[in-house]
Amino acid sequence: MAALGEKPVKAFEDMKLYYAPQRDDPEPMLVVDTNTNRWYDHATDQSGDIIDLATLKMNPKHYTDPRDFIIKYMNDYEHGKELSAKARQPLEPKVVTPDIRKIRLTDFMKALGQEHPVAADGNLRIYKAPYDPKGEPTMVINIETNLWRDTKSGAYGGIYDLAYEMTGSANMRELNMYIAGEMSNIREVSIRQEPKEPPKQEQDKPKRKMRL
Repeated sequence: MAALGEKPVKAFEDMKLYYAPQRDDPEPMLVVDTNTNRWYDHATDQSGDIIDLATLKMNPKHYTDPRDFIIKYMNDYEHGKELSAKARQPLEPKVVTPDIRKIRLTDFMKALGQEHPVAADGNLRIYKAPYDPKGEPTMVINIETNLWRDTKSGAYGGIYDLAYEMTGSANMRELNMYIAGEMSNIREVSIRQEPKEPPKQEQDKPKRKMRL
């Protein structure tokens, strides 16, 4: 509920009262039982778990599986909490690292072993889906927006969403480590492949002539 931007209006024992996130109600009608981790809607007499609530909230045009919807919102929520926690910490000198969200998806695909796309059309680049066991060319990257979409499953998003498809992890720290690890591998390869300059040969110095 917090990831959806909802705060409890009232709380009593194990119950918390919310505005229903899937509607624009004038009054809070959704009760969450924090003990059983289930909810009940007084307006519709519906109840369920997190999967049921995600199914009601998500846009079926964008998501086919409520689990994908939950993971995306939780990833964004956890990332926001990390940024907020860092903002409250006293500033300390540290090594500046590149923002993972700014990594080009085409560079990340190179790190995953696809040096070039299968095809290109304007600002779109088509790749074999690295998370698909069949490796079908269903993944499309927009190089202007730096976002991707799978034409088969409907999955889409940025680099974190792609990393989730690859690892199945919803932990932001684990996703950061995975992405950074893949990108460091490609940097190491590029360094090894850089041609080395041949050592400079010293020119023979002219021999001194003896004077009589």
